[in-house]
Amino acid sequence: MTNKERFLRTMRFQEADRLPLYLVGPWPDTLARWHREGLPEPVTDANAYLGAASLELVNVSGAVGIFPPFEKRILKEDADSVTAIDEYGRTTLTLKTHTSMPEWLDFPVKTGADLRRLLDDHFDITQLDNRYTDGWEQALHKATTHPDALVIIDGGSYYWTLRSVAGVENASYLLYDEPDLVAELFDRYLAVTLDGIRRAGRRVTVDIIGFGEDIAYKNGPLLSPEMFRRLILPRYQQAIDLARSLGIEATWYDSDGDLRALIPDFLSVPIDTFSPCEVAAGMDPVALRKQFGRRIKMVGAFDKRIVAQGKEAIRGEFARLQPVIRE
Repeated sequence: MTNKERFLRTMRFQEADRLPLYLVGPWPDTLARWHREGLPEPVTDANAYLGAASLELVNVSGAVGIFPPFEKRILKEDADSVTAIDEYGRTTLTLKTHTSMPEWLDFPVKTGADLRRLLDDHFDITQLDNRYTDGWEQALHKATTHPDALVIIDGGSYYWTLRSVAGVENASYLLYDEPDLVAELFDRYLAVTLDGIRRAGRRVTVDIIGFGEDIAYKNGPLLSPEMFRRLILPRYQQAIDLARSLGIEATWYDSDGDLRALIPDFLSVPIDTFSPCEVAAGMDPVALRKQFGRRIKMVGAFDKRIVAQGKEAIRGEFARLQPVIRE
């Protein structure tokens, strides 16, 4: 049985020879520490070294989001850090001394006028062909020649895109002060998304439609449920309807934070699979299964803070999760 078959069967609550694994590599600082603690120096892929095969994802979406991306360039560099412009036009500060998320110092979108310029310069939907490059053809080839790969298509990253170009604070103001411009941004993203689903669906068999938003934090959603239902959920619905018409069954919603206030809305579409299901923000898999039953599916959902407490604590947490895992 392939990892792809394991994943699809697991998400249907069907039997599989074992559960699939979806793995990511460690940060460079972590790998360096492991080397100091005994991992052989030549090893750079710890998962392969431990004999763990990860679920392989192939994204056949083409270029989504802002396009063309902003030109990356370094503004300042010293022994400890690099200040640069990234692909979203943000000014970032990245430390050299240890691995971390960058610090975002400035954003290209602060006002409605800024958002209008972004729409004109980086979201022209009259030139959709330009979004499908050689990289897209390579992804399609891989999707057809790697039978174990789970083929995924973009269903929309609406809040992610707004937040990426404006930051959380400015995005919050824009949602309230410039709803028509935000709606236009989201409409353009939807046009890109629907086009991508149609194009990929004509060329390959797509297994899953994915949404990447990071739309919540530890205390709940980063926008009001009313705004979510008005500005984002109907666009998810259109993408899901098209995907279902093409036989795309599975969903994958990627967001940190506490999504519980929005889960009934997700299930109405339906979007039903959540990752990483962040326990530290209250997304406890046992409680979620009790509340929503088998309508909800989860990827991740292990409290990583417990790892630092040692093997017995890890065994105890797995014992607590066993009923959900066995389902």
